[in-house]
This record gives sequence, C-alpha cells and structure tokens, in this order.
Amino acid sequence: MFPVLSIGPLSLPAPAFILLAGFFLGSYLVEKKARSYSIAPEIIDRVLWIGLLSGIIGARLSFVAASPTAFRGNLLSIISLNPALLDPVGGLLIASATILIFLARKEIDYWVFLDSLTPLLGIIMTAINLSQFAAGKGYGIQTDQPWGVYLWGTVRHPVQLYYFGLSIIVLLIIYFFAPFRNFPPGSSFLFFGSATFGYLLFLSYFQEPVSLAFGSIRSDQLLFWVGFLIFLGLLNYRLEKTQYKAQYEIKK
Repeated sequence: MFPVLSIGPLSLPAPAFILLAGFFLGSYLVEKKARSYSIAPEIIDRVLWIGLLSGIIGARLSFVAASPTAFRGNLLSIISLNPALLDPVGGLLIASATILIFLARKEIDYWVFLDSLTPLLGIIMTAINLSQFAAGKGYGIQTDQPWGVYLWGTVRHPVQLYYFGLSIIVLLIIYFFAPFRNFPPGSSFLFFGSATFGYLLFLSYFQEPVSLAFGSIRSDQLLFWVGFLIFLGLLNYRLEKTQYKAQYEIKK
C-alpha cells in the first residue's frame, strides 16, 4: 500500500515507523494516565524500558538457543540489527517474567499495573493494524463494494482499516472512561482484551484466511474465540468476586 514513508531526503519503512511511533505515543499516554491508577509515572516509564530491552535481548537469546547453527562461524551476527533473528515468543516470555519480578520487588498490584498499561496496548493495536495496511499484509477477501481497495490482482475489503477503526473506538473508551469507577482493578485491561478479541473475531470474516486448524475452521478465528472467552471469563470472575466481597462486608 505505502511500504515506504518519504520525509524529505529520508526514506523510512512505513510499517516499522508506525509501530515505533505507536510505542512512543502509547508511552506518553500511559505516563499521563498513570496517576489515575495511583502509580508514579516514573515507575511506568521504567517498567516499559525494562520490558522493551529485556524483550529484545530475550528474543535474540531465544533465537540463538533455538538455531545455534545460524551463527556458527559468525558470532558477531548475534548482535546484528536484523529483526529476522528475533524470536517474538521467547522475547515476550522473558519480558513478561522480567516485568513480573520488577513489580513484585516494588510491591505493585499486577491488576492495577495492567490497567495502567492498557492505553499503551490500545495504541499498539491501532499501530499494528495501520502498519498491516501500509505493508499490504493481512488483506481482505474480494468485494464489489465501492470502498474496496485494489490489492494483489483484485478489489478487496480494506479489513486492516476496519480493524484500525474499531481499535480506535476501544482506545477512546479505555482512555476517557478508565479506570472504570466502582469496578475492581483489572477491569480496564480485561475489557480491552474482551473487546479486542471480539472485534478481531467478527472482522476476521472479511479477511483472507491464512490457514485452517481442521476442517473449515480457521486457525485465527479459533485463537480469537479462545482469547475472547478467556478475557470475558476473567472479567466476569473479577466482577463477581468484588460483588461477593461487598455483600459479605455489608452482612458482617
């Protein structure tokens, strides 16, 4: 679509630029919103950088552990800037573990921290959807609608923009109404997760299927169903637990 972004004499890869801009904008919004959750902005900032750095280092170490032959005879390539030499899953796990250890040492409630992080997650989702559109990835199925875009030899649903539009709506709800008053910690994060997986599940119908799990069931829709049910179940559990606690205290 527009894989390269030209700024004066500079030519930047648009998807990477959008993701990087999303991270810094999300970090700014998180710091502005941090005091609503009774967390010092500098703590949030420190956690974000710890998570980012540990995630990048962890992703590289995980890739090296899984594919040591790729670096045989060229150990300097371990510190290469090539993003293809990163393991996203390993990086995410290591970053999550590092953040959890940091929060435990600072005695910060996990649910409160996840709530405070939700604006960043919302911005990142919008950035991911827009970067997908810029790269021409995750494209939609064929359509004869007037708003279709010509891509890969035919007119298709601009499903990445559908995702982008709904992610903006979810972000606005999270930013202007969170923390949800009279709701337990974690409600903002769990609402965000439920809403995100919900619109991903609905709009994936308009997306060209990548793979099938079994039969005619698409693997991405199966994943979205699982995520939606998990987040919705946790949100319901948190609400019921708080309601039960309030009733117990009244009786007591």
